[in-house]
Amino acid sequence: MAAAVPLTDGSRSWLQEVAAASPESRVVRPEGLHLTLRYLGPTELEDPATLLSQFRGPVAGVGPFSVRLEGLGAFPSLGRPRAIWVGVTRGRADLVRLGRLLAPGEPEITPHCTLARVGGRLAPASHDRLRKLTECGLAPLDFRCGELGIFESLTDPSGPARYRLLGALPLPGSASEGLSPEGVQ
Repeated sequence: MAAAVPLTDGSRSWLQEVAAASPESRVVRPEGLHLTLRYLGPTELEDPATLLSQFRGPVAGVGPFSVRLEGLGAFPSLGRPRAIWVGVTRGRADLVRLGRLLAPGEPEITPHCTLARVGGRLAPASHDRLRKLTECGLAPLDFRCGELGIFESLTDPSGPARYRLLGALPLPGSASEGLSPEGVQ
């Protein structure tokens, strides 16, 4: 379960900046930007609406909230990055709360939006460019989180990370209505 990050000139710019700084990395496709709240793992999913309906109860008391994404970091570290991400500076507590509601008893998530994955070592020049980009940061992006979605991860070791939205669940009080199980590529 995740919250989609809107496609804007700013979010597209993040991907371009990371790709320029670290050409060895596999940059996420713009339409796949999201904030993971619960990792479902390999799941046999015939009808996304059925799975989404299971989460209606746990999120019943959560309404839309504001999110700000900014900054740049890497997991496990900038020295040996495997994932390059933009952080959450507003809405973090709401995202953590949603993660707890969706996965009670599981470890707390660190809200972030993955921008790229690194499969091997970065060249020294890429490390330098990435450090400089981290120091100056990325332009902030503000948006209203009003729905959750199920994203399918389509892995390809040689290409960019691909995610496909399988269905969405509006948070109570949002302008969205109903479930939308059709995939978005």
